Amino acid sequence: MEEMFRSYCRLVKKHSMKDFSSPVQKAITCIDANLAGDISLSVLASTQNISAGYLSTLFKKETGKTVTEYINNSRVEYAKKLLGTTKLQIQTIAQHCGILDVHYFSKLFKKYTGKTPKEYRDSAKN
Repeated sequence: MEEMFRSYCRLVKKHSMKDFSSPVQKAITCIDANLAGDISLSVLASTQNISAGYLSTLFKKETGKTVTEYINNSRVEYAKKLLGTTKLQIQTIAQHCGILDVHYFSKLFKKYTGKTPKEYRDSAKN
């Protein structure tokens, strides 16, 4: 049952990215699979043997976001999920999202959501 669910999710994801070029699809897949890791434009480009400038331009053109904006948005969305569904400490959630500095995490989270992680968690309970 679990494998069927994963296959379905992969199929939905593949279908939702069909309008993106192969390099952008690969970059998004890599980002989504490694949110807790150290993701950078140069690493994403080098894994595909393309220049960082080319990937940056292509990514912005196709997604409307820079690679950094996409990574940060994905991390905040994952953090929102964890804040709403777990009792993990905020510092632990920040680490799961690839951000080791909890103060930077809180600042970034507030920038994207308008709330601190604690405020978000409290409002998700209600």
